[in-house]
Amino acid sequence: MIYSLTGKINIVDENVVTVDVNGVAYEVICSAETIGELSGQAVATVYTYLQVREDGVSLFGFSSKEEKKMFLNLISVSGIGPKMAIGILSGITPKMLAGAVANGNVSMLTKIKGLGKKTAERLVLELKEKVESVVKGENNPIDGFSPVKVDDISFTQEMLDAVAILTELGIKKEEATKMVKAKATADDKAEEIIKKCL
Repeated sequence: MIYSLTGKINIVDENVVTVDVNGVAYEVICSAETIGELSGQAVATVYTYLQVREDGVSLFGFSSKEEKKMFLNLISVSGIGPKMAIGILSGITPKMLAGAVANGNVSMLTKIKGLGKKTAERLVLELKEKVESVVKGENNPIDGFSPVKVDDISFTQEMLDAVAILTELGIKKEEATKMVKAKATADDKAEEIIKKCL
């Protein structure tokens, strides 16, 4: 098992980076969040998950242990494979996902690209107990998570879109999330939120 890689980062496309470790370049599939975190970094550590199948080997990477833990929880859900899990984590942060699952917010989950209602319901059913302690701040089974308050994750899809666009403009995701939370209201469209933030 490859736990992590530390080396020179080269962004290949929207969900693939190479990590050059002493002259050996590893191709790593990442979420949009990890790509955003790694952009602009010459050298970084990427936490990894190695998938071995009959038709090939794939390496998935994460900028934080928190995101990797959520990925491992996602792929434990029947019907969710590594590529779908990466897609889910590209549409929502691990903390927001934990909150949506703990609250049984299926409608928020189905707004994530590629996640249908039945899969979202199964995700809530199978992960709810694991993430509830994260939201409440109790001993948590998902190591690496800091507790989240329920109101920290009540983002609309428009707010999530605004965070993604602000991140593309070069603002760190954590800062963009704080800005959106402070400025946006539930009825705002993404464009309005961005104007307020900028």
